[in-house]
Amino acid sequence: MNGIAKLKSRIIHLLFSCFFIAPVAIAQNGAVDQAGTHGRKSIRAVRTESAVTLDGNLDEPAWQEAPIALGFNQKDPQEGQPSTERTEFRILYTATTLYVGVICYDTEPGSILATDRRRDSKLENDDNITLVIDTFHDHRNAFMFRTNPLGTQYDALITDEGNNLNENWDEKWDVIAQKHEGGWTAEYAIPFKSLRVPEESGGAWGVDIERVIKRKNEQTYWTNYRRGFKLESMSQSGHVQGIENIETGMRFRVKPYLLGGVLQKVRKDSVTANQFNSDVKFKDASDWGMEVMKYRITPSLTADFTWNTDFAQTEVDDQQVNLDRFPLFFEEKREFFLEGAGIYEFGLARAEGTTDMKIFHTRSIGLSEGRARIPVPITAGARMTGNIAGFTLGAMNVQTDTVDTSSIAESNYSVLRVKRNVLARSFIGGFFLNREKGGSGDYNRVYGIDGNFIFKKYLTISALFGKSSELKNTEQDWISNGTIRWEDDFWVASGDMVMIEPNFRDDMGFIPRKNMRRLSPTVGIKPRPGGGFIRQIRIAPRLDYITDRDWNLETRSIHFSNRMEFQSGDALLLSPHLRYENLKRDFEIRVKEGIIARPGVYSWWNMRMQYTANPARRISGSLVVEPEPGYYGGDLMTYEVNPRFRFNQNLAFETDYEIHKFTFGPKETTDHVVNFRTFYNISNQWLTTTTLQYNNVDSFAGLNFRLNYIFRPGDDFFLVYNEGRQVGGPRDGERDRSLQLKLTYSFDY
Repeated sequence: MNGIAKLKSRIIHLLFSCFFIAPVAIAQNGAVDQAGTHGRKSIRAVRTESAVTLDGNLDEPAWQEAPIALGFNQKDPQEGQPSTERTEFRILYTATTLYVGVICYDTEPGSILATDRRRDSKLENDDNITLVIDTFHDHRNAFMFRTNPLGTQYDALITDEGNNLNENWDEKWDVIAQKHEGGWTAEYAIPFKSLRVPEESGGAWGVDIERVIKRKNEQTYWTNYRRGFKLESMSQSGHVQGIENIETGMRFRVKPYLLGGVLQKVRKDSVTANQFNSDVKFKDASDWGMEVMKYRITPSLTADFTWNTDFAQTEVDDQQVNLDRFPLFFEEKREFFLEGAGIYEFGLARAEGTTDMKIFHTRSIGLSEGRARIPVPITAGARMTGNIAGFTLGAMNVQTDTVDTSSIAESNYSVLRVKRNVLARSFIGGFFLNREKGGSGDYNRVYGIDGNFIFKKYLTISALFGKSSELKNTEQDWISNGTIRWEDDFWVASGDMVMIEPNFRDDMGFIPRKNMRRLSPTVGIKPRPGGGFIRQIRIAPRLDYITDRDWNLETRSIHFSNRMEFQSGDALLLSPHLRYENLKRDFEIRVKEGIIARPGVYSWWNMRMQYTANPARRISGSLVVEPEPGYYGGDLMTYEVNPRFRFNQNLAFETDYEIHKFTFGPKETTDHVVNFRTFYNISNQWLTTTTLQYNNVDSFAGLNFRLNYIFRPGDDFFLVYNEGRQVGGPRDGERDRSLQLKLTYSFDY
C-alpha cells in the first residue's frame, strides 16, 4: 500500500471513529438533558414618565410598580438547583432610556468580593452581574453589560451566540452599584440611542441575567442555566415584553479629537560608534482629526466615518517570542476596527494554540507587514454595519498614506460582508475583499461563501470556500474549511479540515502557512464526578495531521489534553504531546547563537503541566512547566510564571514571565520575556496602567504609561508615555520616546 493509500485509510478510520461511534454514544447517553430554556420566563417592562435617579437605590415609586423577576437557578456547581442567594430584577423605561434594577441578596455581605475598577475588565475576580439584551430577538446577537459591587463597567457585542465576542465595543451607558446590609444592588441606565433596535415597536426582546457569587464559585441565571450553553447563547434566553413607542434618539454623532505631544528618536551614527543623534518632533496644530462620525441611517443600520485617524491611546502588544516556524498572531486592539467587528469574523480556523488562517484580519490595515509593525497613517475610512431587508451587512473602505522612510506605498482596502439568517440558529453568507496598492497597479482580491448550521442544540456544521485573484494569473489559489462538531456538557466530538493552496494570496488576512491540508479529529468526554473537590474533568485527545497539497506528511501532532477543574475554582492541566516535523528548509531557531534546525525528519514529545489558581484570590495566577526533549534535534525547557496580586480595589499587579532554555549539543541559550503591568485606579473615571517589558531575544526593553480620564461616558482624555530601548547588541542604547496627550469630545444630534 503506497503512502497516499495509507493516508486515505487512516482518514476514513478517523472519520468513522469521530462521526459515527461518538454520536451513537452521545445518543445513548441518557444523562444529558437537552431541554432548552428559551422563552420559559418572561417579564414586562413598565413605562414611566417620572424621573429615575441613578443612585443604586430602587426606592422611586416607579420601581415599586414594576414586576419582580425571580427564580435564578445554578449552572455551577449544581445544575438546575435554586441559587444559594436570592436575586431579583425589574425593568423600567422612558421614551429614551432603559432602566434595569438588580438586587443581589447575600447572607454574608461582608464576604462580597469587589476589587476591580478597570473599565472593560472582565471582572472575573469579583462578584458580578451580567445583563444581555437581544433587541432584534433573532436569538443570535445581543448587547452585554456587566458590573460589580463597585459599579465598574464592562460591555461587549455578542455575534452568532458568542462565536465572536467583541469586548472592545464601547457605548454610552451608566450603572451605579452599592453594597448594603442585605447584599448589593446595581441600577443600569442604557439609552436606546446606544442600542440598535428594530423599526417596529412593541415586539418581544430577548433578555437574561447572570449572577456570579465568586467566593462560592457559583454561577446562576434567570433562564439559561443548562450546561452546554454559554451566557451568549441567546437562543436560550427569556423574554421582555412591553417596550414600545421609544425614541432611538441620536441620528448623528461627531467625535473629533485633539492630539499633542513630542516624539524623540535616538540613534547611533553607526553600529561601531559611541555617538548618538537625537531627532525630536513636536505635534503641531494640524494634529487633529475625526475619531468617528456616526450617522444612523435607520434604527438598525449605521454608517461610520473617520479621518486622519490616530491610535495614540491603544495598548501596547505583549512581548512574544516565536517557538515555531510560522509567524505569530497579534490581536487587534484599535478602537475603530473593533467596533462592530463581529460581522467581519469569518474564515477563522485554529489548531491547538495557533491560528491557521483568518481571512480578514484588520491588523493588516494601518500597520506594516513583518515583525516591526510600523504604523501607517490612515487618511480616511468609512464603514456601514447593521441589518437591512433581512440581511446582516458589513461594508468597510480604508485609505492609507505613504511612509517615505520605509518605502510603504499608499493603499486602499475594501471589504464587503453579507449574511442571511436561516433556520433557527444558522446563517449563510458571502464576502469580498480588495486591496489596491497605489502607484503599482498591484491588487489582491479574495471572495467566497460560507455557512454555519446548528442542529439539535449541540451539533454545528460549518463550511467555507474562498478564492484569490491578482494581477498575474495563477492557479492553485483557493482555500476551504469544513467543521462538524458536537459538544454538550459530557461529550465532545469534532472533525476539522482546512485546505490552503500554495498560491492563495490574502493581503488583508493572516495566512501563516500555505500549501497545506490539515485534518483534525477530536473525541473526548467531560465527566463530573459529583461531590468532593473535583467539579469537572475534560479528557479530549486530538490529532493534527498536516500534509502538502500532494498529501505528503509534513506535520503530525497528537495531543492528549487532560484538564481538571476543582470546586475551589483552581484548575490543573496535564497535556502530553507527540510531535513529528518533516523540515524542507532550514529553521533558524535562534540566529544569534547559531542554533539552526537543518532539513530532515524530527520526532519528539513534550508535556505541558499547568496549574491555575482561582482569580478571586488576592494572589492568583498560573504556573507552567513544559519539557520538550528532542525539540528539533535538541532540548527545550519552558517555564511560565504568571502571578496576579490584588492589593486593594485601587491597586493590582500582573506579571507574565516566560523562560525558554535551549540546549543543542554544545550550544545553549535562554530566552527571558517579561510583561509586567501595574493598575492603579483612583476611581471608576481615573484609570492608569503602567507596563514594563523585556525581551532578550530582540534586545528590547520598554515602558508604557497610560492615564485615562473618562470625563463623561464615551469621551476621554489620555496621557500616554512610551519608551522602547535596545539593550545589548550593536544598537545598544538606541531608543524611541513619545509623550502624547489626546482629547475626544462627542456631539450628538
